[in-house]
Amino acid sequence: MKPALCVAVASMIFGVQLAHATCPNDAVFLTLGDQIRGYSLRANGATEPCQVLQGPLTTLMTAGAMVFDKNDSFHVAQFLSNSTVDIFPQNAEGNQAPSRSFMLTMTNDLLSIAVDSHLNDFVMTVRPSEAGVLVARANSSGPLPNPIRIADPNINQYVSVAIDKDDNLLIAGYDIRGAVIIDTLGTSRSITSPPLLRSLTGSKTGLLPGGVGFARNDMTIAVDPRTDELFVYNATTDLTQIQVSVFAANANGDAPPVRTISGPATGITGPSLQGDKIAISADGRLLVAEPNLHILAFAPGARGNVAPSQVIADSTAGPATQGGIAVRSAEGGQHDENECARKRTKGGEWTKAWTN
Repeated sequence: MKPALCVAVASMIFGVQLAHATCPNDAVFLTLGDQIRGYSLRANGATEPCQVLQGPLTTLMTAGAMVFDKNDSFHVAQFLSNSTVDIFPQNAEGNQAPSRSFMLTMTNDLLSIAVDSHLNDFVMTVRPSEAGVLVARANSSGPLPNPIRIADPNINQYVSVAIDKDDNLLIAGYDIRGAVIIDTLGTSRSITSPPLLRSLTGSKTGLLPGGVGFARNDMTIAVDPRTDELFVYNATTDLTQIQVSVFAANANGDAPPVRTISGPATGITGPSLQGDKIAISADGRLLVAEPNLHILAFAPGARGNVAPSQVIADSTAGPATQGGIAVRSAEGGQHDENECARKRTKGGEWTKAWTN
């Protein structure tokens, strides 16, 4: 890392003075309509963002669901304002244009997004006439009037998508009665006609039923990048029950969760208006987006009515609305704040800090 990046700098972004350095490899990001903000995964308490992407060149208006690909590029789906998915490089900041964009011209109801290891984008649309998952092949750009569409006959209302370590697509939604279904389709075998590999549904799952309606987002799924465990944020329509259930890798049928995080001590509240509610870091921490620029972090293995191990609270002015969340973290562990902060052992090797 260049020495200049080890020194905090200040930038003026549309009248908001933010002192920051380049975000470390391990960081969590919020989408907030016309902007994206990033924070170190080591942060706890009041903190300034270490990366802010905002301005007319970004084309961000209603940035919602976001995910990082294997190259750490941002893939950002805009909800309702247009039909665009924007891709930004890892170090994108300030008033920077996307490196490429593609447009799903038949719909603008883009609620969730996932990217596989081949850099194919899987974008969920909830518009009734086109509901399903639209696939944009790697390096797509410009208008895509006829993308591949994956429809799941078991699901009446689509809500969230994720990709597992084997490049298979998980689709979460509700059946016609409002019961939760999470299907895994074999997109590692075929994108155009993926077979059904697993279907998680039933009373033993403990997943909360929801009312069937247009553009619901009271459920988010995320896969642990290391263990392939499935995390499900789930809330009832009236928000009287809210939980995060964790299922074993490849859970199938009417399988119970291995643990559930729920209760007043957690501080977890209702779903975001747009974008995903939860994300999982490479060391197994659960990250939860909350209003007023707050992020709750739960240690690996957390269960029950437990308080978060970290609360990241943006100390600068910004939107109070709750946005989507995505995490960028190195496989195998949490890096130090930046490479300048690494320490040598007596044997001369670099060490890495883990934060739970």
